[in-house]
Amino acid sequence: MDVSLPKAEAILFEGERIIAVGNSSDLKNIYAINNKDIFDAKGAVIVPGFIDAHNHYTLMGVQKYELDLGGIFNREVILDRIHQEHLTLDPNLPLIGINYEVDHIPKDYHIYKFDLQKAAPGRTIQISDRSSHMSVTTEQTLQIAEINLDPKECLQCIVPCTLKMTGFTGEICGLANSTLHHFIQKGLRDPITLKTAWKYASLTAAKHGVTSIHAIVTEEEMNGLIYYKDILPIDLKIYTETKNVKAVKAAGLKQIGGCGAVMVDGDSGPFTAAFLEPYTERPETSGLLYYSDEELEDFVWEVHSAGLQLALHCVGDAASQQVLNAIEAVQNRSGRKLRHRIEHFEFGTKEQMEQAKRLGVCLSIQPNFNHFWNHTTYIEQLGESRAMRADPIQSIVEKGIPMGFGSDCAVTPCDPLLTISSAVNHSLPHERISPAHALYFHTMGSAYIGMEEKDKGSITPGKFADMVLLEADPTEVNPAEIKDIPVKMTIAKGHVIYSE
Repeated sequence: MDVSLPKAEAILFEGERIIAVGNSSDLKNIYAINNKDIFDAKGAVIVPGFIDAHNHYTLMGVQKYELDLGGIFNREVILDRIHQEHLTLDPNLPLIGINYEVDHIPKDYHIYKFDLQKAAPGRTIQISDRSSHMSVTTEQTLQIAEINLDPKECLQCIVPCTLKMTGFTGEICGLANSTLHHFIQKGLRDPITLKTAWKYASLTAAKHGVTSIHAIVTEEEMNGLIYYKDILPIDLKIYTETKNVKAVKAAGLKQIGGCGAVMVDGDSGPFTAAFLEPYTERPETSGLLYYSDEELEDFVWEVHSAGLQLALHCVGDAASQQVLNAIEAVQNRSGRKLRHRIEHFEFGTKEQMEQAKRLGVCLSIQPNFNHFWNHTTYIEQLGESRAMRADPIQSIVEKGIPMGFGSDCAVTPCDPLLTISSAVNHSLPHERISPAHALYFHTMGSAYIGMEEKDKGSITPGKFADMVLLEADPTEVNPAEIKDIPVKMTIAKGHVIYSE
């Protein structure tokens, strides 16, 4: 990923940093290398350490305590898995299910509150879809969490739904969903569990060749992770989901934002992603913006004035437009640009891309979305025209906008080779990019949008010795095989942190 030397056969590093890159015999002679200091990669292809530019780090770690329903499309199998978990789980603990494939299961076969009451009687329970923007639960659980689903209020949610007509079926979204998620996850946030989860997340990342993560965490977790991160094998750049700019500044961080408490809209599945035009399937709504224009501009101004980089979740094009307008207004007021970010930008328009380019806004993109929800997923919801611009990767490349790749784990796996494969094999041919481009955006691109391009992203003298040894070259294998390339070894700052 170094344009001055795209390929080489040997790398010399000492301590945390790379010293030289080039011909093996030359490096041996110039630096008087002894045989005992030589590591034979045995034909492996070495690339820079992958940087996951959008990762819900704690959620990635606590997955080890949750029931993963990913890849199951049969309701009876799902309910059996829930029942078996109920039988083995401590009665005092909530049952937390993740990756419920609701978008790929016919509506007549969804799971509802009555199903959960039968599969896990008396259990506090929440079964979330992959995006975590919708879930299924029971009345008992909502009562324990003190969440009121009165159709007139429903936590002030303004998204039209079937609650008023059919009553509570078990499915919730918007603020009610996020409030329950926060409540039910509290038991996984004690210091011992958090440390175990963070360690598990780092080892999982290392196994997949990740050496750096842009870790999105809550304000409650921020200081604990700052204290603990230096003993983890991978490097973390912490983005705090909070509007408390003073707390972030006091913690010594230079960036703020993410999803959760600061997200601008929701997701398309539960019709909470905010669009400029109404949903085709539900023309009575265009989704939900969580800020007024004034509130958002005030927040951006406070962050910008503090000299912090801001990252904000935007799925729908109305959300992206609102953020771009706020950044432009703030830049005009301040007379300076900062490297702010939009996370996801899943349905951004070409006009918004031009505005982002002009403003110097960076985009943190998750190609895995297209792997799990290809563009046909959105045709019924949004119409064919909008579905044809889902996950606009090549369009962003053509506009020359700074872009990095992330997983949005735990929404999709922290697996860069799957991410690269998803970008190369996009369901829309006009949005596919080359393997070399995809590799760039998961290394140098992610380093740039994290303001770390001087230290990371390429195998270059002076940068950290962050490297991944792969069984095959992603730029040369059949595109369908990229996601299955084995990771042989991961080296972070000169230390082997994973070896098969």
